[in-house]
Amino acid sequence: MKAVLICFITCTAIVTLQAQTLTYTDFKNLIPSLNQEDWKVAYKKSGALLDRSLRDTSEIHAMVVYIHLYAGAGMVANGKMSHQKLRKEVLRFRGQRILMSAHPITNKEGALNQTLLTTNDTLSTAFTAATNKAGTCIFCFEKFILREKIQAIDFPLRAMVRCGGRLENIEMNPNKSLIWIMRLTITDAFIRELK
Repeated sequence: MKAVLICFITCTAIVTLQAQTLTYTDFKNLIPSLNQEDWKVAYKKSGALLDRSLRDTSEIHAMVVYIHLYAGAGMVANGKMSHQKLRKEVLRFRGQRILMSAHPITNKEGALNQTLLTTNDTLSTAFTAATNKAGTCIFCFEKFILREKIQAIDFPLRAMVRCGGRLENIEMNPNKSLIWIMRLTITDAFIRELK
């Protein structure tokens, strides 16, 4: 009977941990590591948060997923993780919601840490090349296929925007070079201006 009770308590604790919702404080606690480009700490902390919140579908969770991918790319860029190991660890996030950090709108192709909006006859996309502070390594090419067609004039140049959606695909650099680490494709995406 004692063994059954211990098993029940353990299972309940595991389910409770997996059902936790991440908080703004959880998110804020990752910022110092990101600002210092301490990718190992940011990756480890964000991974622990994600492991304890498997059923969370909040925007905070979506931001932490992005941080985890970004910090992992930083570790690869610094030689602390292989492309193959990062790929293996991040593929579990395919199909989940992701919300990138804010970037200014640009009209220049190839701009780093800025978001370029394009629209053709059928769809709109947002594209960002997210780098380290020095701009020496592209951690993520991010392509957001927007769920609604928009016009670039809806977002003035240099307006700060965030894009998010469902992480459809994660492609690692096939050459394993450090010029760029991975390419993310996000579908059912949205863009919103920060006010």
